[in-house]
Amino acid sequence: MSRTACVGVLLGGTSPEREVSLASGSAVSQALVEEGWSVRTYDYGAPGEEEYGSLAARLLRALQEGPLHEAAVVFIALHGGAGEDGRIQSLLELAEVPYVGTGPLGSAVGMDKWVTKTIVRREGIPVPGGRLWQAGSPTPPELMRTWGRELGWPLVIKPVDGGSTVGFSLAEHPEEVPAALAEAARYSPRVLVEEYIAGREVTVALVGQQALPVIEIIPSHGVYDYECKYTAGLSRYVCPADLPEATAATLCEHARAAFGALQHRDLSRMDFRLASDGTGYLLEGNTLPGFTSTSLVPKAAAAVGTGFGPLCSRLVEMALQRAGYVP
Repeated sequence: MSRTACVGVLLGGTSPEREVSLASGSAVSQALVEEGWSVRTYDYGAPGEEEYGSLAARLLRALQEGPLHEAAVVFIALHGGAGEDGRIQSLLELAEVPYVGTGPLGSAVGMDKWVTKTIVRREGIPVPGGRLWQAGSPTPPELMRTWGRELGWPLVIKPVDGGSTVGFSLAEHPEEVPAALAEAARYSPRVLVEEYIAGREVTVALVGQQALPVIEIIPSHGVYDYECKYTAGLSRYVCPADLPEATAATLCEHARAAFGALQHRDLSRMDFRLASDGTGYLLEGNTLPGFTSTSLVPKAAAAVGTGFGPLCSRLVEMALQRAGYVP
């Protein structure tokens, strides 16, 4: 495809993952320029500008008469919040602007870990047991002991619609649960209390319908938390993961099934915990995963010979083709 189209890259945002988005968007912009595309970047929201209505109006103006008015397609490099939960996708649909990634419904579902678990369980994909807690609800000691009996200790406690393990805690004992719930509730009124699956951290990236090689993530301490994700040297990545062929094939099969059931599009990353018996438990699906040259989706693409720049270009071309773009 001719690379005469202008690509608008959305980055920044107002979610707790703003810094990650700035890194993703900058990397994507640079790669697309190096691939020969004309690129315009737009920082959706600056610190202190958190009102969605006004931000949405600004974005519409940017698309119609501002820095993005020449963009034939938008590459959404936002993470969390309005950028990943379907709101920005809905706005772009209304503005009739093609964009890379999942549509509004799939984005909303992908951000909700509880809904994700409910859908993929019906597809026969194993998921950890869990309970949903609403911020402000009573948490008598007996309830916390019941969670422990039903789900086991430690309990994973996290916002139901967050990312990058922001607000994540492991509660080893009942007395640690209230503080963990309060921490998660800082980021979302709905909190997921989940069974902890002891085992290995693995992920499957998908581009289009293609499942890329499984990646194993080996954090320097027990949990792949925010520090291990974004501090150089605190995690090691093995791609392809050292797994039995049948185990890797099942993980990829389940990732593809989840991709379809959750209505993801273009790209996605399915995160699993791999138990000692070889069962892969799906934790969540990410419709807008991190996208720097060292992020997990590009690592998996590199394992099959696709560099970061060509990967970004392929995603842009998929969106343009879907829209029937003719230069």
